[in-house]
Amino acid sequence: MGVAAATRVVCLSALCLCVGVRGFYIPGVAPTEYEEGDKLEIKAVKMTSIKTQLPYEYYSLQFCKPKDGDVHYKTLNLGEVLRGDRIVNTPYQVT
Repeated sequence: MGVAAATRVVCLSALCLCVGVRGFYIPGVAPTEYEEGDKLEIKAVKMTSIKTQLPYEYYSLQFCKPKDGDVHYKTLNLGEVLRGDRIVNTPYQVT
């Protein structure tokens, strides 16, 4: 294989690696559209302190729990799992 042929192969390989991208997705940042009067779900995450590095679970402190006592932990995406977020429902209702 000559130098010119090797140069063509390298250039063609480099062009194949340069793929154009028109969009992107960041997990957890997808927009949500609401209409007037729609119910908004209020969620809580862990509680942190400036005095300790250990976070507290939201309901380990004295916050109002849902009336039925039904606490649901939700994991929405991989980033929240990797950060150690414990997303939980709250009794607050907003429309």
